[in-house]
Order: sequence, then structure tokens, then C-alpha cells
Amino acid sequence: MKKWRIFKKILRKKEVEKILAKLMAFLMRLSYSTTSWRVTGGEIPEKYHRGKRPFIVCLWHDRLMIAPCVWKWKNPLHVLASNHSDGRLIAKVVENFSMPAVFGSTGKNGIAAAKRLIQLVKEGEYAAIIPDGPKGPRHKLAPGVVAIAKLSKVDILPFSFCVKRYHRFNSWDKFILVWPFNRGVIVWGSPIAAEKLGKMSVVEGIEYVEGKINEASQKAHKILTLDN
Repeated sequence: MKKWRIFKKILRKKEVEKILAKLMAFLMRLSYSTTSWRVTGGEIPEKYHRGKRPFIVCLWHDRLMIAPCVWKWKNPLHVLASNHSDGRLIAKVVENFSMPAVFGSTGKNGIAAAKRLIQLVKEGEYAAIIPDGPKGPRHKLAPGVVAIAKLSKVDILPFSFCVKRYHRFNSWDKFILVWPFNRGVIVWGSPIAAEKLGKMSVVEGIEYVEGKINEASQKAHKILTLDN
């Protein structure tokens, strides 16, 4: 236990975090570029982008690995990252994909970050939120996500993927490590209209968005299974 605490302390050093982030970014690119992907719903973000309409990408923490590789547009994707050590590492990883981080959370203490994100999307920028990070509960939406969509009047696009070969960590999020030279399915879910969320209570909105992100994951799994 003492050795593990020492190891975690080493990992938190800025120099080590930076090296680790570069290694992770390399592995992400390798796994993504050597995998044969089938994309479903790719026309959805493309339509928003052509129409110069901002959106908020939402995905679960365990599906984070290849998400930055999918972003193909020149416009920056602003990623909400927590001040927790995991969040800082994620921020350093996405920096390798030219994705600026907005530090904070979608919980009670994330008001400043939420305001900044609302301002950015109102100005036409794109944002990504991992609504069950940094420590869960797994696949449970933080209430701030619905509030940000309502206040900014910007739609949410669910995102997920499924791959044939992977390693699932025994962590709180059951993080999926995608092996290179693989086969997978990427799903962009149907847009969650901010206008529709505006007519829902907080609880209804949370349940609705959770269901749509899970639906994207289930769809990816189903397509991959049928393709076998």
C-alpha cells in the first residue's frame, strides 16, 4: 500500500504527467489509426459543423480512449476537465490533440467552469463533457451537464464506440483500453435538443441524457456483434 502511494505521488509530478500524457496520446493514435472503423451517425456532427452550429459532445469516462482521435475539424474542441489528478492528466493528453481544457466540474463546485463553457458555446465554440468523471458514479450523469445545455441553448450529441479486442481495467469506470489492429464501431447518437431539455425537470433531463448516451453504446455493440 505504501509503495502504491509513493508510485501515485511520482505520477503526479508535472514532468512525469507530461511524458505519460504523450505516451498515452501515441497509443491512442496507434490504436485508432490501425483499427478498421465503421461510423454510424457521422453525418450528424458534420451537419452541425457545416451550419456553424455549436454542440456539446457527451461520452462516458470508459469510452474516452479514442474520442480525441475522432475530432477531424479545425475548430478546437474545449474539454471540461476536473482539477482532480485524473482530470489534469486527461487535460495534458488532449492537449496533444490541440484540445484546450476548461478546468472544473459539472458538480456543485464547478460553477466557474460551467459559466466558461456556456460562454464558449454561446460564442460558437464546441465543447466535450465526460459527465461521470472524474470518479463516478459510473455511467451516472452529473446535473451540471443538463444545466449547461439549457442555459447555452446548445444541443448535446451523445458519442460512444465498441471494439472487438480490448482490455477493461478493474477501475471505478471499467476503462476500455483499445488494442491496435482492431475492428470497431463508432456511434454518434441522435442530437439531444436543448429546447426539449428546457421543458424537462432536472431529474427528467438527467435520465433522458443518460439513456441517450447508453443507447449510443448499445447501438455500437449491436452493430459490431451483427458484423461478426
